[in-house]
Amino acid sequence: MKRFLLSVLGTAICTSSIVAQSSTTSSSTTASTPAKTEAPAEQKVTVYGFVRNDIYYNTRRNLDLRDGVLDVYPSDATNLPTRSGTTLTPNGSDDGNAIPQLGYSAIVTRLGVKFGGISAFGAKASGVLETDFFGITNGTAGTSGGGTENLLRLRHAYVALDWNKTQLLVGQYWNPNFIPKCFPGTANFNTGIPFNPFSFIPQVRLTHKLSNIVSFTGMLFGYDLQGFSPAGTFGSGTGVDAYKFATTPSFAAQLGVENKKFLASIGLEGNTIRPRITDTQNPSTGAWGGTGAPNISKNISTNLFTLNLLAYAKYTSNNLTAKFHTTYGQSYTQYVGLGGFAEYRNATTGEWKYAAQNQWNLWGELISTKSKKVQPAVFVGYMKNLGLSDAINKSDIQSGSLAFLGRGISATRTFDSMFRLAPRVDFYSGKMKFALEYEISSMNWADVDGTVPDAVGTLPSTISFKPASGDLARSFTATNHRLQAVVVYNF
Repeated sequence: MKRFLLSVLGTAICTSSIVAQSSTTSSSTTASTPAKTEAPAEQKVTVYGFVRNDIYYNTRRNLDLRDGVLDVYPSDATNLPTRSGTTLTPNGSDDGNAIPQLGYSAIVTRLGVKFGGISAFGAKASGVLETDFFGITNGTAGTSGGGTENLLRLRHAYVALDWNKTQLLVGQYWNPNFIPKCFPGTANFNTGIPFNPFSFIPQVRLTHKLSNIVSFTGMLFGYDLQGFSPAGTFGSGTGVDAYKFATTPSFAAQLGVENKKFLASIGLEGNTIRPRITDTQNPSTGAWGGTGAPNISKNISTNLFTLNLLAYAKYTSNNLTAKFHTTYGQSYTQYVGLGGFAEYRNATTGEWKYAAQNQWNLWGELISTKSKKVQPAVFVGYMKNLGLSDAINKSDIQSGSLAFLGRGISATRTFDSMFRLAPRVDFYSGKMKFALEYEISSMNWADVDGTVPDAVGTLPSTISFKPASGDLARSFTATNHRLQAVVVYNF
C-alpha cells in the first residue's frame, strides 16, 4: 500500500512538473523545437484456446455433469434390501444404476483472450477473458442434452496489477483451493473432482512476495453460480442467495514457498452462509415455526460459519513431476464436492439450528516427463466422511424437521469413503495432444447413523450423519470403470 501511495504521489508530481514546463515554453517569445513525446504503450491482445473432443465409456451410472463429460461419483444402488426392525428383506428388482453408457462430446472446447502490455497505477496491467461451451446447468434429473450444454459459460474474467513484489487481482478466477500450478492433469475433464475443489469465483486477491521464495496470498470472495453453491433447497432461495444474504465475504489466506523445482503451501478458508432469512413466530409464546394466527413473519439471522484447511506440494525434475494436495474442512459442495450441513428445528423453541459436516480429501499424481512426446501418469484420490463435529441429540430435534442439505448425503443414506485410481498416457505432437485413460472409482454407501437399530431393535439417541456400521446398515460399494479418449488441438 505504501508503494502504491508513493507511486500515485510521484505520478502527480511528475504531471505537475510537465504542465509547468509546458506553460513556460509556450509563453516564451523565443522560437523552439517542439518537445518530443513518448508514444503510448501499445496494448497486446492474444487469442488462445483449444478444440477438444471426448469419448468415454462408463460401466455404471454416476452423478455427472453435462452429457456425462464430468463424472463426480458412482451412484448408490436402487435395489437395496428393505429393513423392518432387525430384519432385512432382499429386493428382487435390478439395480437401476448398474447400466453402462457410451458418450461423445466437444463441449469442453475453450476460447480465451489475454490482454496486457500497458501500465496503470504504476503497475503492469493485464487481464483474461475466458469461456467454453460447458454451460451452467444439467438437464432434468441430470439427463444429457436437457440443460445448457453447448452454451457459453464464463470461466475467467479478471484484471491484474503487478508491482515489483505485489500483485492485485480483481475479477472471476480460480477458488483458493484450486492451485493453477498444482492440479490434476487427468484426461477426464473432472480434473480430480470431487477430491480436488473446482470452481471459478469473483474475488479480490492480493499476493505479496516476502522473499525470493516465500509469498503470502490473501483474498476476499463470493459466489455467483448456482451450480457451484451448496446443493439443496434453501429458505433464502438458491445456494448463491445463502451466501449473498449472509453479507459476509468469504476469506482465504495462504503462505507458500517456491523455487525452480519445489512448490508448497498451507492455507485456510472461511465461509459464512445464511440458509434462511424469514420464519414465523408466535408473539405470545415466542415459539418459532407455527402456522396460522397468531403467528407473524419475522426476519431472522441464521448464519453458519465453516472452515477449511489446505496443504499442497509439487516437485518437478527432468524426468518426473509429483503432486500432492489435501483439504480438511466443512464446505466443499460449492466446489463440486461432497458433504454439506444438517438443518433442524429445536424441539423446545422451534428455532432453526445448523451443523456442518466434516470431511477429508486427498489426492496425488505422478507424471513421467522423461519423454516430451509420450508421458505416462497416474492419479490417486481418496476422501472420507467424518460426520458432524458434535452428534445431534434426537430429543432436540422437532419431529419432521431434520434434513441434510448437500451432495452425497441425505436424511437416510450417506457416502462413507471414496477411492479413485486413474492411470493414463498422454501423447504430444506439435499443437496436438491425444490421451487415453482408465479410471476406476469406488464409493462406499451406507445408511446414516442414528437411523439403523442395534441387534435388539433399539435406535441410537444421536445422529452425526456418519455411515452406520453392521449388516443392518445396508452397506453398498458402487464401482464405476471408465475408459476415456481425448483429442485436443491447441491454438
